[in-house]
Amino acid sequence: MVNYSGLIDFLDADDAKFGLLTMQATSTTGRLMRRFPGRLHALFSAEHGFFGSLPPGERSASSWHPYWNRPIHSLYGEHRKPTDEMLSGIGRMVVDLCDIGVRCYTYLATLKNTIEACAERGIPVTVLDRQIPLGGIVDGPSLEDGGASFVAPVDVPLCHGMTPGECALWIREKENLPIDVNVLKVLDWSHADCAPWPNFIPPSPAIRSWDSAALYPMTVFTEAYPAIDCDRDGSLAFRMIGAPWMDSRALAAALEEPLRGFGIDMRPYRYSPRGGTYSGLQLDGILFSVAEPAKYRPFSAGITVLCELHRRYRSHIGTRSRPEWFDRLAGGVAARQAVESGETGEVLSAWASEAGKFRETKVDIYR
Repeated sequence: MVNYSGLIDFLDADDAKFGLLTMQATSTTGRLMRRFPGRLHALFSAEHGFFGSLPPGERSASSWHPYWNRPIHSLYGEHRKPTDEMLSGIGRMVVDLCDIGVRCYTYLATLKNTIEACAERGIPVTVLDRQIPLGGIVDGPSLEDGGASFVAPVDVPLCHGMTPGECALWIREKENLPIDVNVLKVLDWSHADCAPWPNFIPPSPAIRSWDSAALYPMTVFTEAYPAIDCDRDGSLAFRMIGAPWMDSRALAAALEEPLRGFGIDMRPYRYSPRGGTYSGLQLDGILFSVAEPAKYRPFSAGITVLCELHRRYRSHIGTRSRPEWFDRLAGGVAARQAVESGETGEVLSAWASEAGKFRETKVDIYR
């Protein structure tokens, strides 16, 4: 349960005007405008815009909220970090972002940029924390040298197992930022919770369900392979893969045992995507689901799937592939090179060791 009452009590304790970095998936703007109409000074938005209607990668312009009569400063347009002008008159920044616990999901980069900008200007930050679909799952590589980007903003494993509030504390600690960061913890939740919750609201257009969020780090690398569909524009976005050249039954049979070890269940699935390379065609595909959360390792499972696809369908997968985008998502070249070579055992073992070490040292305010 999101601690709205705790946030109200916290803001009641001072009289500073504040900014609010948030999104359409929350009701926080309305709650704070009604309670503090003279103090909510400005709104800030991340990728997809304040109202969550823009497609991935599309820049958004700053605007004016039509109902609350407040400026909305875009942090995914001309600027990706709050400027002096945006922060003028603000004595505190409140952050309420619905994240999913995956490094390449760009809300993490926006959070980092916001904390850094506030630290430079002596503005304290308060995070209204939210649970993440992946609970405490840690999986995948850390950044390689030169691998940092907007989809790889901090040196944590791809699945880092931290809530937005924990990420804020981690960023402050690792960058040694001189800033006051307060986190209002989620009530009655722990990192052991890796299961759907009632009234899940999509945090971005293609993350349509808890299952989409949980499986996103497993299938997101299909973005680097336009020849593989993940139903991004459909109701099963990021929950599946498909292609007209895919023999889903044979592929599922080959993947069943290794994916069971990563907590994944699957079944062949026929569908017709609404967009993308194969819009309107009937595709052979595989629908995935998280069967055993305690064993779930989405990145390791995704690399295993891609390796098998390369082994069986190399000529198809290479069509219009985007290796540079794979490397940006992964924060380096090792993952792609392992997939292309078929030699994943050694790197998966190394990443599992890295993830284990990070799990013991990451910020965890829900122990």
